[in-house]
Amino acid sequence: MNHGLLKTLFFMAAGYLSGSLLFGRILPKYFKNMDIEEISADHNPGTANVMKYAGIPLGVLCLVLDIGKGYLPILWAEKVVEPVNHLFAGIMVAPVLGHAFPFWKSGHGGKAIAVSFGVLLGVLRYSRSVWLLAALYLFFSLVLVVSPNERRSVYTFGIFGAVSAAFLLLGGLPGVCVGNMLIAAVVIRRNWADARFGQETEEKWEQERTEDV
Repeated sequence: MNHGLLKTLFFMAAGYLSGSLLFGRILPKYFKNMDIEEISADHNPGTANVMKYAGIPLGVLCLVLDIGKGYLPILWAEKVVEPVNHLFAGIMVAPVLGHAFPFWKSGHGGKAIAVSFGVLLGVLRYSRSVWLLAALYLFFSLVLVVSPNERRSVYTFGIFGAVSAAFLLLGGLPGVCVGNMLIAAVVIRRNWADARFGQETEEKWEQERTEDV
């Protein structure tokens, strides 16, 4: 097997394992004997739920660790695998995939937002795409407000992935652009079911039909 491919597979595995550490589940359970997935409405082991149910200090710690588990593996991998390499895309998406679909929880993890920002901060010296993602989130949170949060994430990462594809066609770094697209695909897949697309229309039709009866 090609030596470069072996190195890439190693960093992908390391990133996936790093991402699969669900600090939003581990920290509240360890410090407060609290099951965030059990008590939260969306059963998501994420930073927002940790802040809401376990307190802001623990939530901030969870946020830092979730960003770090995306950032540090990328920082490590960059020293060995060049971001211009298409295979680097697999390294980028690995922590996000681990968080969203951890092997030890039957593939049911978190929404993968903070870890995605961590990965993008890891490639900041090569790409400013993290600022695009932040700007999109702010736009859909403050200007054109989209809810629920999962739908906001789908819109944000959908546009983020499309812009990354355009940059790839315009000569952007292949490893980073394809990595951004893969991250967008994973986050959209993880958030799609809870984005409630079409459910409001179905509920409205059902209400109107009931009223007619």
